[in-house]
Amino acid sequence: MLAQAARKARGKVTIESIDTMSKPARMPPPAARHAFNFAGEALQGAWKQLHLGDLEPWPDAQRAKRLLALPGQPHADAATLAAALQAAWRAYHEGEFESAHAQGMALGVAGASVTIKAGGTHARHMLGDAIARRLYVKTLIPIAEALRKTLPGEANSHYRLAYVLSLHLQNMAPNARLDNAQLQVQHMALQSALQIAPRHAEAQLALGIFHATLVGRMGAIAAKMRCGANATAAEHHLETARRLMPTNPLAWLETGNALLTLAGMRRSAAVTEAFERAAKLTPHDAAEALDAAWARTQLH
Repeated sequence: MLAQAARKARGKVTIESIDTMSKPARMPPPAARHAFNFAGEALQGAWKQLHLGDLEPWPDAQRAKRLLALPGQPHADAATLAAALQAAWRAYHEGEFESAHAQGMALGVAGASVTIKAGGTHARHMLGDAIARRLYVKTLIPIAEALRKTLPGEANSHYRLAYVLSLHLQNMAPNARLDNAQLQVQHMALQSALQIAPRHAEAQLALGIFHATLVGRMGAIAAKMRCGANATAAEHHLETARRLMPTNPLAWLETGNALLTLAGMRRSAAVTEAFERAAKLTPHDAAEALDAAWARTQLH
């Protein structure tokens, strides 16, 4: 239904058809970030739902023991590292994104996953200008590259790199020259993530956004010739992501953004429906609350 309505609205896409992520962030009231408490065992109890989209492993002692073997790891024992990772993720889910980013950074490559997720969320929601977001996101790229190099057998090692490259692309000026090498790395990273974990919902979502963004920026013919991007693939991956994480506002918010891009920024019933679905969902953590709040701003 969403895809059919978007096709009807789709027309010639111009260079002005930029992703809505390029708009200044509309930050919701602070209460939206601080209404969640994952103290004690609450975080582990909610973990599966919280990470339905990215399949991040629960950072217990067994996980920490494996991470201890990574280069530059400052902690000497698995219990200490596990507690530090859990504290960083707890800060993220409770909305303390800068704190989560800093805690992750202190753990080196072992904390890179939370560092990148927290940093990306902070950039998307808490920085009000595309240039500031782009500069901030650039600092995450080498962290993501190191993670991918160090743990190449894990889906999130590839996905996190694609995620930061996607944020960087979305915050570029609409007439900026696209870097073919960077686009290829982003595409290959998403493909690698999905080869390892086909049910990685956020990677499916990111691949849908990748196709939609390039079609929106280049036009359908140029996007297909240059990168193999096309609207049909975008809609397929977006639909798969929604099926895998139907209660996460992010899946619906980004569907609305992608369909806007594909339709040349012309509002359609499908776009409105996607934003409405995102706005009405009950968030499971602070990041989801911000996505739902952002979707509500798109309905006014």
